[in-house]
Formats: sequence, structure tokens, C-alpha cells
Amino acid sequence: MIQPLVITLFWLSAVASVLAQPKSPRPPLELTVAIVSQSYCAMTADSSSLEMRLKLRYRNLGTQKLILYKGHDLFYQTKIRSAPGNPFGPYEVWVLNSRYFDEEIERIDRTAPGKVFLTLAPGAVYERDIMIGVGLVAGKENRGDSSINAGDHALSLTVSTWYQSRAMAQKLRQEWQKKGLLWADPLVSAPVRFVAQRPKLLAPCKSNN
Repeated sequence: MIQPLVITLFWLSAVASVLAQPKSPRPPLELTVAIVSQSYCAMTADSSSLEMRLKLRYRNLGTQKLILYKGHDLFYQTKIRSAPGNPFGPYEVWVLNSRYFDEEIERIDRTAPGKVFLTLAPGAVYERDIMIGVGLVAGKENRGDSSINAGDHALSLTVSTWYQSRAMAQKLRQEWQKKGLLWADPLVSAPVRFVAQRPKLLAPCKSNN
């Protein structure tokens, strides 16, 4: 069984490698993000929680079929940057979200892609929704490293597409090459703008206990 910490370190290493690479021609798999909804609840008199439902769209821009893992063992790193003119000044907030289970329901290492994979034909699109959350505080001095202030912002996602080892990805890529190219690199979306604004009337956040 692969431990969550090992997977997290592997994924963060892969993300760092992708971000450190020099700019190259557009990759064949494109990720775009749209904000479907925003909802707020009150944590304290001066702070609230902002939840956003995001729609992720994976589009095959290439000329060959792409095999994409669609299971639940994925990580999402959200970067929120204050927009120019934000009265609280420039800042960035990074939030790591994960959908991790101890073991995938279906075995990954097979002679052909199973139900936890999909095949994207050239030009095809795959969509999925996720929820992300971030704190919203009233004053600049209360923001800390994991909350934002009210105002205009830009949001972008770095999304994992693989949770097993790089060696496993290379093995399956060779075995499945007649069915398509297995995609295993993280994807980074272009920024999307949004406005954070705490409503005047706000219900308390529900406790998970």
C-alpha cells in the first residue's frame, strides 16, 4: 500500500519538475477551469469560509488518443493571487486539496486500461467538478498564509493526473501504446478571475463533528 505522504511528495516533486521546465510548444492535453458557484458561511465575526465549485475541462489538442486516469487518488493545488488594484496589496495563497483513498478500487497494472481510465480522442473533452475552500478575513493583518481578503483575485489550478510511480507510468505507456498515449504529467490551468465578497447576512458554518 502506498502511503499518502509518499504520494504527496512524489506529486509535489513532479509539479516542481514541470514548473521548472523551460516553456515549450503547447502540450497536447489542455486544462481549463471555470467557477460554477461560490458560497460563504461565517466562522467568526471577522472571518468566513468561501467554497467554490469548479468545473475542470480536459481537452485533447493533439493528433493521437490520450489515456487519462479518472479515479479518485488525485491532488489539486490552488493558487489564488490578488488582482492589481486590490486595496490589501499583492499577495498569493496556495491551498493543497486531495481526493485520496488508501487503495484504488480497480487494479491499475493491467494489460489494457480499466474503468478508472478514459480515452480522449483528438478534439474530445472530459469534464469533472471539484470543490475547493479558502478562508476570507476582514483585515490585512488577520490574513495569514491560508486566507484571502475581499476583492478581485485570479485563481489557477495545478492538477495531478497520476498517483503511481513514474516507473509504473512508463511501463503502462509502453504496454498500452497501441490504444493511446498514457498521460501522467501534472497540468496547470490559465488563471480565471473572481471576486471575493462576504455577504452582509451569513449563516454559521456547519460543524463536521
